[in-house]
Amino acid sequence: MSKMVNMEFDGKAVSVPEGMTLVDAAATVGVHIPNLCHIKELRGVGACRMCMVEIEGMKTPVTGCTTRTKEGMKVQTKTAKVEEIRKFVTDLVLSFHPLDCMTCPKAGSCDLQRYAADLGIRESSFGRKSFNYELNDRSPFITIDNNYCILCGRCVRVCKEQGTNVLDFMGRGITTKVSTAMDKPLHESGCTFCGSCVDACPVNTIMERDRWQHGREWELEKHDTSCTACGSGCSVITSSKSGKIVKVNAKEDNGYICAIGRFGFDSLQASNRVLTPMKKQGSKLVPTTWEDAAKIAANALKKAGTNAGFIAAGYLTNEEAYAVQELAREAVGSANIDTPASMYAGGLISALRMVYGDAGTNIASQADLKSADVVVLIGADPSQKKQALQEVEVMVRRRAQAGAKIIVVNPEKIELASHQNAVHLQLKEGTDAVLLAGLMSAAIAEGATSSAKGLDALKKSLVTVESAASTSGVAAEQITNAAKALAAAKQPIVVIGTGIAANEDASLQALNLAVLKNAGILPVMLEANSLGVLQMGCTPDRGPGSAKMKKAGKGYSEMKSGMKALYLAGNMVESDFKSDFVIVQASHMTPLAEKADLVLPMTALY
Repeated sequence: MSKMVNMEFDGKAVSVPEGMTLVDAAATVGVHIPNLCHIKELRGVGACRMCMVEIEGMKTPVTGCTTRTKEGMKVQTKTAKVEEIRKFVTDLVLSFHPLDCMTCPKAGSCDLQRYAADLGIRESSFGRKSFNYELNDRSPFITIDNNYCILCGRCVRVCKEQGTNVLDFMGRGITTKVSTAMDKPLHESGCTFCGSCVDACPVNTIMERDRWQHGREWELEKHDTSCTACGSGCSVITSSKSGKIVKVNAKEDNGYICAIGRFGFDSLQASNRVLTPMKKQGSKLVPTTWEDAAKIAANALKKAGTNAGFIAAGYLTNEEAYAVQELAREAVGSANIDTPASMYAGGLISALRMVYGDAGTNIASQADLKSADVVVLIGADPSQKKQALQEVEVMVRRRAQAGAKIIVVNPEKIELASHQNAVHLQLKEGTDAVLLAGLMSAAIAEGATSSAKGLDALKKSLVTVESAASTSGVAAEQITNAAKALAAAKQPIVVIGTGIAANEDASLQALNLAVLKNAGILPVMLEANSLGVLQMGCTPDRGPGSAKMKKAGKGYSEMKSGMKALYLAGNMVESDFKSDFVIVQASHMTPLAEKADLVLPMTALY
């Protein structure tokens, strides 16, 4: 945790983290310092000069985005001199910015409009300048209109910092503009369409392609929620008009969501969306009423009794998962309930309970990557380009850009392994447990210590670096280099991927590594709420809160091979389920739903 310092903002005594930029520190205590170029948690560049503040003891105003907090500092954010500077900057920017706020889609959420209003500026006192740039709307999701650009650089910086490197400045002087290499359309430039540039842009330069068609900002109803498209489970804000989602943005400043999370909401209106219950008649599914569907489901499950099976997808909410296990155990009287995570992460689930007891799945949570100084990636391949756990890749890359070390334990050379701050332990398939035992041995030799119980027993189970090198095929020198970084870490995070999650021994050693350094644990599953579903009791031997059941039921694999009745809650990737009667509750008509005897609608994506 950062050291706290005592200082003042506008005469108000506050306690804020030491070394934080004044703009960010002020925001933590409810003080807004106007800015156009700053991005939360990124190094300030002082480009726009809107964040000028006065500090007691300093002769001239300074930029709040490049000045950092320290003990005893006294900051004034609203002096006459500061206001004069902000008026001049805003006046100058408005001289080459279109003043069409009445029809601009960004009106109501435009930073420039906000500051101009606050400062009482209606028109620029300088001569008007127009560049007549051609609208770049050749890409399917995002448009760039350089006529509105104020050259704050936010989009360029966020694109570079997360490793996408698509946007940059072109030209020189006042004719500089933001574009792609060779001015190519975004879809031809390597853009992943994450839309981080859309969230970063303070004006109307970079926007969703069809944003102008869907109402003004003040007409939109906003809700905080989570995207369940993948295991990242990103926090998002949905904006709706007339009950229909029209845009999705990252919830946090400088947050990240992928193209699917940001633009995939059109799937809610897809032709294969399940909107009404359907029952099998002959070889076809036909619409029916909820009353009829409930009777059919109840009769089938009651008839099957203890031979009824229930599988809950790992992206259900906790409430939905709890309801499924209640339906199974209390209503039907069946102990046969499981979740797909048992198949791809069964080893990790067992290891969590071995290391942390019954509360294991509670302890493994979304560890905070934002402050990590070493990130150990074990069996995980988060990638923007592969559309896999993209938020995790971006967060790790951002930490690496800030100087953190990345230790990659993976047989494949994943993209993050190429980063200049990465150490890649490219081991042979199936040797993860031995390599991790050698890495821990080397880390202890380099001074790694822990107050955790059972450390002596752990040390006895380790192997030498030489033995680990011989078994894994990784050079002893590389293991030692990684161990040095790990031993020196103050806030390490261990990311555990599905590459080892099915293997109990490898998962156990990954958790031991975390225990050795008191590191945060971040399991990256295939589904957004896999651990939550487990905590709600969707396993054959554990109930809610990991309470042990008197009698364990059948697991995922057993239920796949044949049941009297099978209730599948959520869109399942697999479709090879054998059962006399199959009930599928899904948001869309998946291949599995098409084979079902009864289909029930459910919520989707957000």
